[in-house]
Amino acid sequence: MVRLDAGTCLTGYRLRPGTTLDLAEFEIADRDVSNLDTEIEALTRHDQEISEIIDALCLPGNSVHRLARQQGVSERTLQRRFRHLSLPTPAFWRQLGRARRAVQALPCRVPLAEIAAHYGYSDQAHMTREFVRWFGWTPVQLHRNPAAIADLAQPGLGNWSLEIGLEIAGLT
Repeated sequence: MVRLDAGTCLTGYRLRPGTTLDLAEFEIADRDVSNLDTEIEALTRHDQEISEIIDALCLPGNSVHRLARQQGVSERTLQRRFRHLSLPTPAFWRQLGRARRAVQALPCRVPLAEIAAHYGYSDQAHMTREFVRWFGWTPVQLHRNPAAIADLAQPGLGNWSLEIGLEIAGLT
Protein backbone atom coordinates (compact mmCIF):
# COMPACT_ATOMS: atom_id res chain seq x y z
CA MET A 1 0.00 0.00 0.00
CA VAL A 2 1.28 3.43 -0.91
CA ARG A 3 0.05 6.52 0.92
CA LEU A 4 0.09 9.78 -1.00
CA ASP A 5 -0.51 13.35 0.04
CA ALA A 6 -3.69 14.93 -1.27
CA GLY A 7 -3.14 16.40 -4.71
CA THR A 8 -0.26 14.08 -5.57
CA CYS A 9 -0.42 12.99 -9.18
CA LEU A 10 1.23 9.82 -10.49
CA THR A 11 1.92 8.93 -14.09
CA GLY A 12 2.87 5.41 -15.05
CA TYR A 13 4.90 4.30 -18.02
CA ARG A 14 4.83 0.81 -19.45
CA LEU A 15 7.96 -0.15 -21.36
CA ARG A 16 8.12 -3.10 -23.68
CA PRO A 17 10.17 -5.97 -22.22
CA GLY A 18 13.73 -5.65 -23.40
CA THR A 19 13.64 -1.88 -22.97
CA THR A 20 15.83 -0.36 -20.31
CA LEU A 21 15.90 3.12 -18.85
CA ASP A 22 18.58 4.50 -16.55
CA LEU A 23 16.54 6.51 -14.06
CA ALA A 24 19.72 7.87 -12.49
CA GLU A 25 20.19 10.07 -15.55
CA PHE A 26 17.48 12.51 -14.57
CA GLU A 27 15.80 13.86 -11.47
CA ILE A 28 12.03 13.85 -11.48
CA ALA A 29 11.18 15.48 -8.16
CA ASP A 30 10.30 19.17 -8.15
CA ARG A 31 10.58 19.76 -11.89
CA ASP A 32 8.52 20.43 -14.94
CA VAL A 33 7.39 17.07 -16.30
CA SER A 34 5.75 18.32 -19.48
CA ASN A 35 8.60 16.91 -21.60
CA LEU A 36 9.07 13.75 -19.57
CA ASP A 37 7.65 11.49 -22.31
CA THR A 38 10.22 12.80 -24.78
CA GLU A 39 13.07 12.51 -22.28
CA ILE A 40 12.12 8.95 -21.38
CA GLU A 41 11.95 7.98 -25.03
CA ALA A 42 15.37 9.51 -25.64
CA LEU A 43 16.91 7.64 -22.69
CA THR A 44 15.47 4.19 -23.42
CA ARG A 45 17.40 1.41 -25.04
CA HIS A 46 15.52 -1.48 -26.61
CA ASP A 47 17.05 -4.93 -27.07
CA GLN A 48 15.11 -6.28 -30.06
CA GLU A 49 16.65 -9.74 -29.73
CA ILE A 50 15.51 -10.11 -26.10
CA SER A 51 12.08 -8.82 -27.06
CA GLU A 52 11.81 -11.47 -29.77
CA ILE A 53 12.95 -14.16 -27.31
CA ILE A 54 10.26 -13.05 -24.84
CA ASP A 55 7.62 -13.20 -27.57
CA ALA A 56 8.84 -16.68 -28.56
CA LEU A 57 8.80 -17.89 -24.95
CA CYS A 58 5.08 -17.13 -24.84
CA LEU A 59 4.24 -19.34 -27.77
CA PRO A 60 2.98 -22.85 -27.17
CA GLY A 61 5.62 -25.57 -27.30
CA ASN A 62 8.64 -23.33 -26.83
CA SER A 63 10.99 -23.86 -23.92
CA VAL A 64 13.84 -21.90 -22.42
CA HIS A 65 16.21 -24.68 -23.43
CA ARG A 66 15.06 -24.63 -27.07
CA LEU A 67 15.32 -20.85 -27.37
CA ALA A 68 18.74 -20.77 -25.73
CA ARG A 69 19.93 -23.39 -28.21
CA GLN A 70 18.51 -21.35 -31.09
CA GLN A 71 20.50 -18.37 -29.80
CA GLY A 72 23.62 -20.53 -29.62
CA VAL A 73 23.98 -20.07 -25.86
CA SER A 74 23.32 -22.07 -22.71
CA GLU A 75 20.20 -21.56 -20.60
CA ARG A 76 22.40 -20.00 -17.94
CA THR A 77 23.88 -17.48 -20.40
CA LEU A 78 20.37 -16.56 -21.53
CA GLN A 79 19.37 -16.06 -17.89
CA ARG A 80 22.39 -13.78 -17.40
CA ARG A 81 21.39 -11.68 -20.43
CA PHE A 82 17.94 -11.17 -18.92
CA ARG A 83 19.42 -10.33 -15.50
CA HIS A 84 21.82 -7.83 -17.14
CA LEU A 85 18.76 -5.99 -18.49
CA SER A 86 17.06 -6.21 -15.05
CA LEU A 87 14.35 -8.42 -16.53
CA PRO A 88 12.67 -11.40 -14.92
CA THR A 89 14.04 -14.79 -15.96
CA PRO A 90 13.11 -16.49 -19.24
CA ALA A 91 11.07 -19.02 -17.23
CA PHE A 92 9.00 -16.13 -15.84
CA TRP A 93 8.01 -15.01 -19.37
CA ARG A 94 7.22 -18.57 -20.44
CA GLN A 95 4.95 -19.13 -17.43
CA LEU A 96 3.25 -15.75 -17.84
CA GLY A 97 2.59 -16.45 -21.52
CA ARG A 98 1.04 -19.82 -20.70
CA ALA A 99 -1.20 -18.28 -18.01
CA ARG A 100 -2.33 -15.50 -20.36
CA ARG A 101 -3.18 -17.98 -23.12
CA ALA A 102 -5.16 -20.06 -20.64
CA VAL A 103 -7.09 -16.99 -19.41
CA GLN A 104 -8.19 -16.28 -22.96
CA ALA A 105 -9.80 -19.73 -23.07
CA LEU A 106 -12.01 -19.09 -20.03
CA PRO A 107 -14.99 -17.57 -21.87
CA CYS A 108 -15.38 -20.80 -23.86
CA ARG A 109 -17.68 -23.54 -22.69
CA VAL A 110 -14.96 -26.05 -21.90
CA PRO A 111 -14.35 -27.59 -18.47
CA LEU A 112 -11.55 -25.95 -16.52
CA ALA A 113 -9.77 -29.29 -16.20
CA GLU A 114 -9.61 -29.52 -20.01
CA ILE A 115 -8.24 -25.98 -20.30
CA ALA A 116 -5.64 -26.80 -17.64
CA ALA A 117 -4.55 -29.95 -19.45
CA HIS A 118 -4.39 -28.22 -22.81
CA TYR A 119 -2.17 -25.43 -21.53
CA GLY A 120 0.25 -27.75 -19.77
CA TYR A 121 -0.86 -27.53 -16.16
CA SER A 122 -0.65 -30.78 -14.22
CA ASP A 123 -4.28 -30.39 -13.13
CA GLN A 124 -7.00 -27.82 -12.52
CA ALA A 125 -5.69 -27.03 -9.03
CA HIS A 126 -2.25 -26.24 -10.48
CA MET A 127 -3.83 -23.83 -12.99
CA THR A 128 -5.89 -22.23 -10.21
CA ARG A 129 -2.78 -21.64 -8.07
CA GLU A 130 -0.95 -20.11 -11.03
CA PHE A 131 -3.89 -17.83 -11.88
CA VAL A 132 -4.01 -16.57 -8.29
CA ARG A 133 -0.23 -16.08 -8.38
CA TRP A 134 -0.23 -14.16 -11.67
CA PHE A 135 -3.56 -12.37 -11.65
CA GLY A 136 -4.90 -12.48 -8.09
CA TRP A 137 -8.07 -14.29 -9.18
CA THR A 138 -9.14 -17.88 -9.59
CA PRO A 139 -10.31 -19.11 -13.00
CA VAL A 140 -13.92 -19.06 -11.77
CA GLN A 141 -13.58 -15.46 -10.57
CA LEU A 142 -12.06 -14.46 -13.91
CA HIS A 143 -14.75 -16.33 -15.84
CA ARG A 144 -17.35 -14.21 -14.03
CA ASN A 145 -15.47 -11.02 -14.89
CA PRO A 146 -15.27 -10.55 -18.68
CA ALA A 147 -13.74 -7.08 -18.23
CA ALA A 148 -10.78 -8.59 -16.35
CA ILE A 149 -10.31 -11.19 -19.09
CA ALA A 150 -10.38 -8.41 -21.70
CA ASP A 151 -7.79 -6.45 -19.70
CA LEU A 152 -5.50 -9.49 -19.44
CA ALA A 153 -5.78 -10.04 -23.19
CA GLN A 154 -4.53 -6.53 -23.98
CA PRO A 155 -1.08 -6.15 -25.51
CA GLY A 156 1.64 -4.78 -23.32
CA LEU A 157 0.99 -6.69 -20.13
CA GLY A 158 4.37 -8.26 -20.39
CA ASN A 159 4.99 -9.85 -23.67
CA TRP A 160 2.12 -9.77 -26.09
CA SER A 161 2.91 -8.26 -29.47
CA LEU A 162 0.31 -10.24 -31.39
CA GLU A 163 -2.93 -11.82 -30.33
CA ILE A 164 -2.50 -15.46 -29.48
CA GLY A 165 -5.19 -17.69 -30.93
CA LEU A 166 -6.90 -20.40 -28.99
CA GLU A 167 -5.66 -23.84 -29.91
CA ILE A 168 -8.36 -26.01 -28.42
CA ALA A 169 -10.92 -26.92 -31.05
CA GLY A 170 -14.15 -25.14 -30.33
CA LEU A 171 -12.68 -22.52 -28.00
CA THR A 172 -12.94 -19.64 -30.44
